[in-house]
Amino acid sequence: VSKTGADGVQVVGSRSRAEAFALKIMDGNMVAQVAAAVEVMDQLGWLDEAQREALHPRRAADVRSVRGARVGGRRPVFKLQRG
Repeated sequence: VSKTGADGVQVVGSRSRAEAFALKIMDGNMVAQVAAAVEVMDQLGWLDEAQREALHPRRAADVRSVRGARVGGRRPVFKLQRG
């Protein structure tokens, strides 16, 4: 279950795992929000290999100009710390 709220807040829960997480993207960017959520789900072990592969384009990708030139990229750079 996932619920996106205002200003870049997202809460995702797994009933079968009895776990949930919330994240906040400071500037509200939806592309960053989805990439972060996919990375968290993977780090928590919620994704199998097929899901990881299917969601990879949402997690990391080249950023291209309107002419198709690579002008940057996005990739997750955080590691979860579970308490």
